[in-house]
Amino acid sequence: MKKVLFLSLLISVNVWGTDLMDLHSRALQHNIDLIHDRLNLNIADEDLIQKRSTVFPEINFTATASETTIERYDSTGAYNPSDYDRDTYNLTIKQPIFHLYVFDEIRKSKETRRRNEITNVNSESLIILESVRHYFNLIKHKNLVELNKIKQQYFNTKYKSSLRLLETGNISIQEHDKIKNNFDESIVNVQFSKNELAAIKNQVYIFSGKELNDINDIKIVDLKHEKFNADDLINIANRNNNSLKLSMQNIKISRSDMSSQKSRHYPTLDILAEYGYSDITQGGSQFGPTTREDSTISLVLKFPIYSGGYQSSKTKEAKLNYEKARYDYQNTKRVLKAEIMDTLNKYNISKDHFEISKQIQKTQYKKYSNAQLGNEKGIYSDTDLLNAKIDYYESKFNTKNTMMDYIYNKLMLDYLSNNINISSLRKINTYLVW
Repeated sequence: MKKVLFLSLLISVNVWGTDLMDLHSRALQHNIDLIHDRLNLNIADEDLIQKRSTVFPEINFTATASETTIERYDSTGAYNPSDYDRDTYNLTIKQPIFHLYVFDEIRKSKETRRRNEITNVNSESLIILESVRHYFNLIKHKNLVELNKIKQQYFNTKYKSSLRLLETGNISIQEHDKIKNNFDESIVNVQFSKNELAAIKNQVYIFSGKELNDINDIKIVDLKHEKFNADDLINIANRNNNSLKLSMQNIKISRSDMSSQKSRHYPTLDILAEYGYSDITQGGSQFGPTTREDSTISLVLKFPIYSGGYQSSKTKEAKLNYEKARYDYQNTKRVLKAEIMDTLNKYNISKDHFEISKQIQKTQYKKYSNAQLGNEKGIYSDTDLLNAKIDYYESKFNTKNTMMDYIYNKLMLDYLSNNINISSLRKINTYLVW
């Protein structure tokens, strides 16, 4: 019966807990930045439809019905009103023949839509990266709370021992106060680490749109190390990085805008066709009831001559934006190169740090195991056992942190090369344990 209850409790914890894949799925549905990017893509689609619609004819139909009452009085004061109705219908068709800037505007809308597609893809990749970063932060701070609790237990034991030693006169009041201060500080550290964990959970709530019930821990595993060449990474990133693609799209958009503004200096040509119908009843005309139809076909040529310098200024503004976009592209390449070099250095350092941390953790585990045996045989005191336990848990805590830093730096390199995908997330999720 006890086994059944334990199994039920374990299942219920797993059901309500949140692993890395759950966090990622929630973020894909509820992350506001990603939702905005998807909406911006839909807006770009509508803008392209609007720009394309300008090459089609514009058709308008107007219908007017009116009733007029004319009041007449003769010399005797007799009242003789007369009414008449007027019905008017007008159909106008305007077909653009030559508007050079329209083609540039359509091209600009296409480039804008493409930019939003890249932004959307980059946001989904960023959701993967941020899911890992947030989840690792949760694990780090949750483990820090547990480590600080163990330290508090250790200082509490020392504090109680110091009280007995102080009563017997075996330690000075100064030594006792020092131990008491360490114990008081350990209590504050536990509360402080809990507050930090709560702050991280709030950040995850903003990121994913939902609060977390429980999270996994991470197990220490032997990772397969990869070697990277900086020049190869930079070349791959220059071809695939989404930030660089976005900068290139901004150049194309500004170039199309510049062409569009230049084209507005050229004349436009339209065909205008109009049809009118008018029906007036008795009394509305000196000729009695009348019906009239008329139709007109016009070729409209419009020359822009002077607009107060507005269009010239718009063209100059577009040229400046184009020049600015080119500088932004160069700067994006510089920033990307620096970011790859910095991340690669972090990756190599965290790889070495992880291997050293594993060795230290194994050494501390042996010391802790020996302290447990010594405590059972009466060789080690409870304080000595707690001290060895703290050293072991601290080394384990540091090893997990360096391992997570190492994994994240590798994932960051994949992101900068646009080589990050859901399979990377699934692999990391296998390292998590309850």
